[in-house]
Amino acid sequence: MFEQLDFATFYSVDTTQRDRFCQDLVSSLRQNGFVRLINHGISSDDIDRAFETVCPPMSRKWKYRNANRDFKSRDFFELPLEEKLKSPHPPTANPHRGYTAFGIENVSAVSNYGNGAKLPVLNDMKESYDIGYEHDNLYANIWPPSGVHDAFEPTFTSFFASAYNAEIAILQALSLGLRLPPQTLSQLHVEKANELRLTHYPAVSRKEFSHSTRIAAHTDFGTITLLFQDCVGGLQMEFPRGSGKFVDVESGGPHECILNVGDCLEKWTGLPSARHRVHLPERLQRDDDQMDESMVDERYSIAYFAKPDRAASLRPLLGDLKHSDEEGYMTAGEFQRMRISQTY
Repeated sequence: MFEQLDFATFYSVDTTQRDRFCQDLVSSLRQNGFVRLINHGISSDDIDRAFETVCPPMSRKWKYRNANRDFKSRDFFELPLEEKLKSPHPPTANPHRGYTAFGIENVSAVSNYGNGAKLPVLNDMKESYDIGYEHDNLYANIWPPSGVHDAFEPTFTSFFASAYNAEIAILQALSLGLRLPPQTLSQLHVEKANELRLTHYPAVSRKEFSHSTRIAAHTDFGTITLLFQDCVGGLQMEFPRGSGKFVDVESGGPHECILNVGDCLEKWTGLPSARHRVHLPERLQRDDDQMDESMVDERYSIAYFAKPDRAASLRPLLGDLKHSDEEGYMTAGEFQRMRISQTY
């Protein structure tokens, strides 16, 4: 149903073909708020290694290329809770770093941001780990201590670097597609104030979705999000935009990237920030009572949130945009703090 684009076209030596791709990318984002990307710049090996580090090897959902890899430690989310809590997220919203146990974060609290109709508040069913740039001059990372998971820090430091390179290329493509100078967006993302989030949704019975959800409907706070997921399903986008109706975005496997528009990019360009959630896949939404006790598989995802430099103004970049939000022309840092403060 939703288009998949090949980002390799951006590197075509034929500039006409490249420019057409950039325009198609912007057109898809303008229509849906997100797009499915392949050949996005993060290697399959990097993605496999990242998933191996957080979830069980030889997963039921797919087989890794390097199935016989010798793991240095147990996969992080499989560790006992007392081990995971040795690198805890602080009790406050900032710094947004470290491990968050089930029931701590409340995305439902920000579900209605920018939404005219109030959405129901549901409990999120997940645990997560947040990571930032290793040289961030404001917030230090919180890593598992030595002996808990020694492969964790080098794996995600490397993945973060690969994701940043992909981010810059995508921002340049977006700038060209919007008919702006190619460095317009990338020059607003120099300090790497980005975040990497690893999420585990446990296996739950179908009936739990009557009063809970894996993550409530929301928009992302930053510029763009690069989302990688397993094949369990459950990612849903509001479609059409503003309708309150959510449709499944079928997973193309862990190497496909779902590129979401975030709130900051919407303020700059008018491209719509994608309202999405993780819920019970449509194929499992049956009416027969005997299915209520059936289990929905656990799910894993890796999301890289590309965020502007904290001092960057959110003043529109396109002359025909009018800005009437209550925040006025906030800096990106002010906007991020406002949004994230509501989740903890």
